[in-house]
Amino acid sequence: MGDTKEKQLVTKYYDELLNIMDTIKVGVFITNGDGKVILVNKESERTGGRTIDQILGRNMQQLEKEGYVDESAVLNALRNKSEYRRIQKLGDGTNIYITATPYFDGDEVDLVVCTERDITETKTLEKLLAETKKHLEKQEKELEALRAKNKMKRPIMIAESKKMRDILQTSRRISQYDTTVLITGESGTGKEVLADYIVNISKRSDKPFVKINCAAIPENLLESELFGYEKGSFTGADIHGKMGMFEMANGGTIFLDEIAEISMKLQAKLLRVLQEKEIRKIGGKDTIDIDVRIITATNVDLKQSVEDGVFREDLYYRLNVVPIEIPPLRERKEDIKVLAEHYMEKFCEEYDTKKVLHIDAMAELMNAPWPGNIRELRNVMERLVVSFDEDHITLYHIKDLLTLESREKGGRVVQGETSLKEMIDEYEKEVLLSYFEEYPSAAEVARKLQVDKSTISRKLRKYGILAKE
Repeated sequence: MGDTKEKQLVTKYYDELLNIMDTIKVGVFITNGDGKVILVNKESERTGGRTIDQILGRNMQQLEKEGYVDESAVLNALRNKSEYRRIQKLGDGTNIYITATPYFDGDEVDLVVCTERDITETKTLEKLLAETKKHLEKQEKELEALRAKNKMKRPIMIAESKKMRDILQTSRRISQYDTTVLITGESGTGKEVLADYIVNISKRSDKPFVKINCAAIPENLLESELFGYEKGSFTGADIHGKMGMFEMANGGTIFLDEIAEISMKLQAKLLRVLQEKEIRKIGGKDTIDIDVRIITATNVDLKQSVEDGVFREDLYYRLNVVPIEIPPLRERKEDIKVLAEHYMEKFCEEYDTKKVLHIDAMAELMNAPWPGNIRELRNVMERLVVSFDEDHITLYHIKDLLTLESREKGGRVVQGETSLKEMIDEYEKEVLLSYFEEYPSAAEVARKLQVDKSTISRKLRKYGILAKE
């Protein structure tokens, strides 16, 4: 077959044409009408196990016999004089999807132009996409579970005192706005329950509601829990990366309990969330826009923490847009009666029994100090229901139980009075007191306990311990 205009153009402008072909990420393989290879780009050379010099000028019949291809798409296109597509296996084990298109000079095939795509790589991508899809479906199920949990858990706010009725009125008013809320109060006063109440009557009630206790997660893990991370960010990271709490709460609300416990580094990142409405994952280069309402809570005086230099002033004012302070139970005794009755009814139903509180027993409950606040009252009512056989709970039963529930000398919490965290807090307080009896300063105590001085300073404020900084 003689040279045609098309083949002459390929020959004349070979270098320029090859440069163009090398810029595209698709293999290009061209033969003449006899099946002789006249052009191969770099992407095509990447598969098959042979260099361009080992292929150029060779006939596809020879290459097929040598095992370079299992069945030549070029030869099929020449025989049938029509476009031919197939998955072609190359000698190095690579699978490519090839389209061989004949170019005619009159009735005769003058060139066969092949385009190739490496489906070995495509299959890897398909597998990765399938895994990513599975991961996203898992995350969506987690979000749906959060939404379902929020709908099922409608908190009951029980309030008889004027202080609490005023707080509920404020909560109802601000629930309709996306303003940031800071809830303060002693441990056990019901800060998380109030956060639930605000969210469940807000316009975001059907959106994700994510809660996290900042003191319950080690500092080195808290950042990844809040902001997530990209795959490969650190040793042991999930191969898919991880969605953080802020991203999970997107469109809804996040509740950060014990906010005073976060480090200065995380305080800076949280401030950015509040200011810019965006986050950046650990190891990530791009920011992610988020729409999240933030509610925080603490039993620490944040303003004092600012003065002590352990909490950012700018963050404090960002969080303190709407402050709500829940008074301790001893300052709202009217609520003790309605709460005791509520928990008595709740636990009688739960344990399928019937108990009645005598008027003297109720008076004793209302006069108790309740250092553990509502949480302690709830625990006491449950024990009253399950600990006595009598149907009538009398003054004797209350005094007997409160004696068992009282604090031992030295301040350690006895079993059943409060939560495990509060017991740990009491032990931590005792440790600090004992160390300060022996060592003169917070810096020295910090060295002995192998923690940062800022940690000791924060604990001193938390427990109201006066010591030399």
